[in-house]
Amino acid sequence: MEIKPLDKDTMIAEACCIGDNRHLDRKSELTEQERTALHAAKIKTEWLIKMIPRGLSAKIAYEGEEAVGFIEYMPIELSNFHKGKNLYIINCMTAPHTPPWGGPHRERIPGCGSALLQAMIEDVRNKCKGIVSPFGFAYTEDMKGFFAKFGFGEFENEQLKMLIKRFETVDLPLPIRYKQKYQFRQVPGKVVVSIFWSSKCPADPYTLLNLRDACDELGDSIILNEFCIDERGVLEKYGIEGGTYVNGKYPWSTYGPLEKEEIRKVLKKSLNRA
Repeated sequence: MEIKPLDKDTMIAEACCIGDNRHLDRKSELTEQERTALHAAKIKTEWLIKMIPRGLSAKIAYEGEEAVGFIEYMPIELSNFHKGKNLYIINCMTAPHTPPWGGPHRERIPGCGSALLQAMIEDVRNKCKGIVSPFGFAYTEDMKGFFAKFGFGEFENEQLKMLIKRFETVDLPLPIRYKQKYQFRQVPGKVVVSIFWSSKCPADPYTLLNLRDACDELGDSIILNEFCIDERGVLEKYGIEGGTYVNGKYPWSTYGPLEKEEIRKVLKKSLNRA
């Protein structure tokens, strides 16, 4: 196993969220899902290119020619959801046996997650006073236990629960809270769909692309409103931190990216009620 830095050669694999990225170099025709996933990854890649000069970085694990895991991190000042200084924040981490998006199960590669986390620690040790990690990404079921092996401990500050590894004494980060200002408006005889999406995770553009296709299929009876929340100013303007809403409600029963068939089902049901 080899740990590589984030660069032009490794970027698209990281942007694919690792998953089943073997289609990247495949010459045969891609499936519809693979085409959508690759398009979503390219949207994430554009975000990475914009963020790297500001301090974002990543480490990617390779087994031979195949990317099998990554860890992505950046100065906390770049976060839209945390206030802090002299800290790096982990955006996401994944490794074999914990595929994102409910993808194919992969055989565990012993030491992969540890190698990624250690590589990140060594990269930022002299750039900050500590590293924080939010709960939520699923490298391991015992996330706290895994990170504790590397000196991370849990803290809570104004209801913000995170893990932290200190290199020096440093102030704990605080949450940034947004007040909802956006008003959902219904249109008689129409179904109004509003998506608040970010380029930070390819799951969001994957949903966006499927949503656009499904709405186009159903024609003028659907009104689609799109809001990219990459910038903090947009979050402050609307106060909604993400999600896809139908007539002002969140109707999805699953977490993560939405497949086209699920979107069609919900929209058709809503049309029957309009």
